[in-house]
Amino acid sequence: MYDYVAIERKYGSGGHEIADKLAKKLGYQLYDRGVVVETCKRMGLPYDQVSGMDEQTPVKALFKASGTDNTSMEEKIYNTEVEIIKEAAEKPGCIFVGRCASEILKDKKCLKVFITADDAYRMKRTINVENIEADKAEDVMKRFDKKREKFFTTQSGYKWGSTDYFDIVLNVSELDEEACVAMLEALVKF
Repeated sequence: MYDYVAIERKYGSGGHEIADKLAKKLGYQLYDRGVVVETCKRMGLPYDQVSGMDEQTPVKALFKASGTDNTSMEEKIYNTEVEIIKEAAEKPGCIFVGRCASEILKDKKCLKVFITADDAYRMKRTINVENIEADKAEDVMKRFDKKREKFFTTQSGYKWGSTDYFDIVLNVSELDEEACVAMLEALVKF
């Protein structure tokens, strides 16, 4: 049995919804956007600022002036999120979405999941569920995917979506959300 599930996802694939349904079935605590909210509280920053830098590749200072904190805001946000994820994982029964939680929890019994879908499925979902205008949907998908891929690869050293890293890769356009939830539930309980 897995104590933790860490889900990475392509934009518009429904990863959050799958995680939410899985958490309810398993009785696990879901950590997704709540990590951003808690980061805001701890750092005393507005939600828009933190969410805009969430899952951003931290910028490292090239030169450090002695006596100054050269830590970038992206790095401070990421470090706070790492702290929150590690604290949450002190108690088994958690599902984490994004934020490279699989890498943060690599020493724990954590099921590493990647959720994808074909572009047509993601486009339709981006317009109908995420309420993004049709003429902007493709750009939004590409921008988020690029940001997530860069962040994941930088933090883990692995290719985003790689079967060398993830325990399972699910294509939601071939399997509906309910089938994905049922398969993940069975894997977690195995």
